[in-house]
This record gives sequence, structure tokens and C-alpha cells, in this order.
Amino acid sequence: MRPSRRPALKASEIPPQNLNLREGERQSIVCPDCDSWHPLYRKMIKTHHLDREVRGGRAPRCPGSAQLIDMDISVEQWGEMMLAADSTATGRRSARQHYKPLAQPPTPIYRLADRGPQGTPTLPRLLPLLEHARHAVDQHRAACSLCKAGGRCDAGRALEVRAAETQASCTIAREQLHNQERQPGGREAAPRRRSEWAAVLPAVRDADTRRTSVPVPPGRAEAPAKAGTANVPTEPENLEAHDRRQTELGKQYAQSKSSVALPA
Repeated sequence: MRPSRRPALKASEIPPQNLNLREGERQSIVCPDCDSWHPLYRKMIKTHHLDREVRGGRAPRCPGSAQLIDMDISVEQWGEMMLAADSTATGRRSARQHYKPLAQPPTPIYRLADRGPQGTPTLPRLLPLLEHARHAVDQHRAACSLCKAGGRCDAGRALEVRAAETQASCTIAREQLHNQERQPGGREAAPRRRSEWAAVLPAVRDADTRRTSVPVPPGRAEAPAKAGTANVPTEPENLEAHDRRQTELGKQYAQSKSSVALPA
């Protein structure tokens, strides 16, 4: 193999990572024309072809074949150059990897549609969120070429799902608020204004008066009551009947006592 007519390449000017001079291994170099590794033969790049699968006279030879290499450095100097290049590459490489935080999952619909801790409905809070979600979908469709052409990218699909969930939450909150207003103990049951309270005030006073009054037995005249006391009878209506009843009760009691005292 004859050397090419090109001037010899100096090993000191070749990047150390493109040259292999390790002991115990075959010396090789990266061809400057085809950027592939080839062995050194008598300080020359061994003849090789551009198309490795084609062999014979028809295969074109690489212009870098038989290129002379001037070994103007020793193996120790090449090793120092490799260490210097490796330390420089290590300094440029970041030792810490930064991971993008995962997106938080959206709030479930059943939590958005219930009432807050202060008892206020969440519908006023959901309406601005729904408007913001729809605005984000419109902005994305205007900026994304895929969504503008009629397709759907991952980001656009995620924004549409978020808007649909917010719309469903607003619908549920609106239905719950409507059901609460229609209940008997809801907002429509109690009067809301002073004029409505004044309209039911006479009925309330009449009910209080009838509840505190004491009913009078039929066939008996109501006696005048003292101030602060009710008309409650203090004596029996028929004294003779009362006395006879008491006498009979006394005899029955005496007989029951005498029967207990007799031996069995």
C-alpha cells in the first residue's frame, strides 16, 4: 500500500478522542473523510471503501485511504490529552438532573359541586373558572396549527376535558341550588322582608293568646279570676255525692285491712 499524495496529518493536531493509541489494542483512527474508525497500517490509514457492502473494483475508495499520520506525540502525551478532554467534558455536563414536576390532578366534580365550609354555594366561584377554561381552549386553538387544522393535540385535548368538567360542575351546582330553594325549609318558606313579617304578626299573636287561655267546662259559669291567676275550681260541684263516695272508699279500705290481719 502506497501512501497518498496528501500531506501527512500530525497526531498532535488530531482530537484525542478520534485516535486510539492504547497499549494492547490495535492502533486506529477516525478517517477525516468518512468519519468512521479504521486501523493504522505502517502509520497510514488502511485502505477502505465508501460502501462497505460493495467490494471489488466497482466500489469507490475513500479519499482518506492511505493517509499518512505523523506520530509527533508519545502514548503518554496522548493519554494526558485524553484526560484533559474528559475533564473538560465532565465540567460542561450537569451533575444534577432537574425533573419537571408532574401536573396536579384536577379537583373531582363532586368536590366542586358541594357547598363550601362557610355554607355559601360554589356556583359564583365556578362561573369565572368556566370562563377562564373556555378562554384557554380558544387561545390554544388559535395558536396550535394541529388544532387549527381540525385535529387534536394532547394539550388541546386536556384543555377541552378541563372545560367540560368545569361545565358539568356548574350544572350540578346550579341544580343543587335550585333544589334547595324549592324545599319547604328553603329560602322561599320564611319571609324575607319586614313587610311580610308584619302581615303574619296578627296571626302569631292570636295563636299565643289561645295557647295561654284555660278552657271552661261546659254548663259552668266562669268565675272572675284574680290578677295573675287562672279560673281553676277549688271545691267539688256536689258535696253530698262527694261525701258518700268518701264513705264508701273508707269502708272498702277497712275491709281490706281486716282481711289481711286474719290468719290464713
